[in-house]
Amino acid sequence: MAQRKKHTEHLSGNPRQALSEGEQNYYKIIELAREGVAIHVDGEIVFANLKLADILGYDKPDDLVGLKSADLVQESRREISAELEGLMLEESEALFSTEDVYTCRDGTPVQVEVSAIPVQFGGQPAVQLVVRDISERKKVEAEIWEYQNMLRRLSSDLTLAEEAERRNLAIVLHDHLGQSLAMAKIKIAALLAKLEETDLHGELKAIETDISNAVKQTRSITYELSPPVLHELGLIVALEWRLDKLSDETGIITSFENNISQIKLQNDQEVIIFRSVDELLKNIVKHASASIVLITVQATKYSFMLRLQDNGKGFDTSILEPQARKSGSFGLFSIKERIEYLGGILEINSDPSGGTEVVLNIPIFPEGY
Repeated sequence: MAQRKKHTEHLSGNPRQALSEGEQNYYKIIELAREGVAIHVDGEIVFANLKLADILGYDKPDDLVGLKSADLVQESRREISAELEGLMLEESEALFSTEDVYTCRDGTPVQVEVSAIPVQFGGQPAVQLVVRDISERKKVEAEIWEYQNMLRRLSSDLTLAEEAERRNLAIVLHDHLGQSLAMAKIKIAALLAKLEETDLHGELKAIETDISNAVKQTRSITYELSPPVLHELGLIVALEWRLDKLSDETGIITSFENNISQIKLQNDQEVIIFRSVDELLKNIVKHASASIVLITVQATKYSFMLRLQDNGKGFDTSILEPQARKSGSFGLFSIKERIEYLGGILEINSDPSGGTEVVLNIPIFPEGY
């Protein structure tokens, strides 16, 4: 109690009698400041303003005088709060703020932003805390985060629902239309075997050719909609197949490297990764004018990393920033949202002078997680 009296005795009677006129004017100003202010000497509060009393639910500022500054902080955070205050004081030439949790008079927590600066109070070394209530801001941030997470979830759900519809349509094309066309081809071949060389024979031959082309187109559409290789043989084989397809269709030189022969991810992970890579490859063909494309896959027990590189003309990645995003970059933005929904990270490094590198990092959760 004697120690407390040492710091606060000059606050009884005329609390500012030991202060100069300039100091008294200063404290009159901060008493009415819009931010909470407290001053402590050796950890004991010797001054508090009206706003801080209001933030913490005290009737008047004097109710805070004599308390330990550590008592303002939520008990579970007192140690780290003291370390943060010390760090702020060390960096006082470049003042910065940190977030903390204080405890109101009734015990309820309040989220605050705190800055600390060394001052003199009554001729003694002291610390001034500037406190701002950020509860409403944190509430809004949490709502925004939840909204963004919901959008990511919707984006991923849309991709998965689209893949399911693609799969169903591919099955219908293969099992019904494809088989019907194949049967028609067989029947025409049987008729051709019975007919001699006539005009009718030539017409049937032409029809057979048309049906053969229709069978090929149906098979191509089936693979384009939903590659059976993805669902039957897994992601690694599907990625190799997709690169081979790119090379056959465009003449682009492709390479696929991996440290695994096979990996079993969750179905939604495999679908989203494959569809993301598919869209990236389509962007390369459409925009990059690349002649070489390389995919590298590395996986551990807990992570999956895919690196996609091309030697094309690249682009300015600043268009992906929210404030500069253009309509043409929505595809990349959508991919980023889906990867982040999986708990992963999408990194894009590119330069208009040439070359783009896209890296996808996805966590792999243990069985039964």
